[in-house]
Amino acid sequence: MVVTVSALRPAPAGGAGVPTLVLAHDVAAGERLAADDLVLATRPGAQRPAAALSSAGAAVGRVAAGPLAANEVLTSARLVGDDLLAGQPDDRVALSVPVLDAATVGVRPGHHVDLYATGTGARAATDVVVLAVHDAHDSEGLGAAAPAQVVLALDPGQAGEVARALSALQAGQSLVVALRRETGQTQ
Repeated sequence: MVVTVSALRPAPAGGAGVPTLVLAHDVAAGERLAADDLVLATRPGAQRPAAALSSAGAAVGRVAAGPLAANEVLTSARLVGDDLLAGQPDDRVALSVPVLDAATVGVRPGHHVDLYATGTGARAATDVVVLAVHDAHDSEGLGAAAPAQVVLALDPGQAGEVARALSALQAGQSLVVALRRETGQTQ
């Protein structure tokens, strides 16, 4: 009787493996991804986000929207493409802003929001479009967590106001997002 090693190995949790793009090493925010930054791995379907990329072609040449960790499963939400400002007026710039928990109020790309400083209540931006939302995550440092980030489409004047608001924050203060009601929405 012949028994193979694979017959003795338990099946992976979540079923058969699915091609999944992961990071070969840490990548800093703003770096453009190259083929040697990426590895195609096989991950069980239950251990793979539905939005995970499955080919290097979907990521090569795109820019990291935030810091990416080695072995992290890569999703398009973690990348900024050349089309991030597609459909926005020509004078718009994309600005990533640290905020308190944007996910709790349901902020999603395409929503219109206002930004407020927690210490003064001053409005830093009005009716700006959200391009991307990145949840808070643990950092590698002293156990501190990196704040949630929203990437906003701003005109240069708004970008200057947000930058000034960020620089004026005192220790322990931050910016918060307020979700605006969509035009035409009823109660």
